[in-house]
Amino acid sequence: MENLERKDPAVNRVRVGQVLETATRLFTERGYEAASIRALAAKLAIRPSSLYHHFPGKQDILFTICFEMQRDFNAQVLPALTLGTPEEAIRRTIREHVLFSQRRKGEVLVNIRERRSLPPKLRARVNALRREYRDAVAGVIEEGRRQGVFHLPQPRLAAMAILDMANGQALWFKPRDRADLERLADDYAQAAVVLLRGWT
Repeated sequence: MENLERKDPAVNRVRVGQVLETATRLFTERGYEAASIRALAAKLAIRPSSLYHHFPGKQDILFTICFEMQRDFNAQVLPALTLGTPEEAIRRTIREHVLFSQRRKGEVLVNIRERRSLPPKLRARVNALRREYRDAVAGVIEEGRRQGVFHLPQPRLAAMAILDMANGQALWFKPRDRADLERLADDYAQAAVVLLRGWT
């Protein structure tokens, strides 16, 4: 079976996806440091050695979870920053941020909590994507400041503040239904705009 997995790309893709999904759950439940390759293999009902056909080590699994989540996040959320006025752009962006975070909650939590365990070079690649997002948000805030819509002296600090706020809901919010999630996304989007308008 393992030889078939190596030869058949379709089977290989399914297996890699299963590894990442299961690892995400395990890292969320136990934390990265406490989750062993042996425990992950047991969850997947395979031998530990079989995991090394797909990933050189546990840190590579963590990197793939964090990097792919952040890449997908940027691809979905960054376009919202180009739409409408600075205020509209921030509102749409924070709303998309919250919705994405709830849809990919396990990966988001792993990225928030466990990214620090990555070796510096791998962590830097994930952080570069995070900075791309933060700097784009700061650029829109700066434009809003120039237009007199937002009142704050440090756009980058403001960007970090509203993004920390948007990230925080992933740690505690459990929506009852879709309408509950939509309400939270709208409330967070409004809160970000109010904060930027009133920051003096």
